[in-house]
Amino acid sequence: MQNHPKSVVTIIADSNYVIPVYVLVLSLKFFQPAQRIHILGISLSADDKAFFTQFENVFVFDSSIPRSDTPGAMRIIADILKGEALLTAKECNEPWIALLDGDCIATGNLDPYLAPNEPALYARSRTVEEDDRIFRYYRTPGDPESGIPERFLKRWQEDVGQNKTPARATTVLSGNLVLHRDLLDFAGVWQTYMEKVLVYSDPSKTDPAYYMPAEFALSAWLMFAENPPPVRDVLLNSNPSAHLAHLGPAPKYWRFWRLKNLRYFDLVIRFLDHAKEQGYAIPLLPSALKKRNKFLIVSVAFAYEILIMLRRKIKTVYKRIVGNAPDRQAQRYGRTSI
Repeated sequence: MQNHPKSVVTIIADSNYVIPVYVLVLSLKFFQPAQRIHILGISLSADDKAFFTQFENVFVFDSSIPRSDTPGAMRIIADILKGEALLTAKECNEPWIALLDGDCIATGNLDPYLAPNEPALYARSRTVEEDDRIFRYYRTPGDPESGIPERFLKRWQEDVGQNKTPARATTVLSGNLVLHRDLLDFAGVWQTYMEKVLVYSDPSKTDPAYYMPAEFALSAWLMFAENPPPVRDVLLNSNPSAHLAHLGPAPKYWRFWRLKNLRYFDLVIRFLDHAKEQGYAIPLLPSALKKRNKFLIVSVAFAYEILIMLRRKIKTVYKRIVGNAPDRQAQRYGRTSI
């Protein structure tokens, strides 16, 4: 007999994410049937909600911010609601609350990694190299070639308005995190801060310093707040045989499988088959989630990788030709390049 989980899993879903969140719920329930799961629904229909609430211990909550058709708004809305999703577990007894991205699946029982030993915020911190790749397009003349650009740090410090110097050197991811109940008030602080600096009603008014909305808002607070929660490395990927597999962000696996994610295809089909065997209602599945299409899905995935490889080679050759063009032109007119 399995022990009752010590965690509540929270997930955000709108109508475009019903299928992947359904598969995530299936995966969690497959390995731990007693897992308590909260879905924060953004304008979900009654039919959408029913796909989730048919499972024991799965509850759907309506978000405080409705769906928006304004370009770019849904990304910001979903991010602002991360704090609200965590707070749906406020009245529960479980000591740990997790926030999982909707495009993930569990490959085993995640109980030990959803309930660590030390009360803290468990999240993945980026390396300096990862941050450098993110910020390379946002550096201005005079910025160091490595590290977070000064204008980002300046804006974050001004918005937080507490400490003058950053307590961290790198950013922190805002998805697939685990928070101890003793620190749950931080979820409200995080949401309040996001509501202050993110403008979902007019995304163009959100400062570029928050172009990764929830992530940079979280990083800003952890860097410049006087009393942020302690941060520890998330454990959800520490066991290769039982981990949280992130199949996103793009392309969406329920529409198109990349070669790197194909190893999870059979597992996803296994979850769906199990749901059918148990008599659960299943949303209308796209072609990419039908077992009979596996040969075509695999073939397209390989063809896509070949296409990507060819594109990279053509791009490399093009850069080489363009890069050498001035030298050849100089030789044509009897000049030498400096």
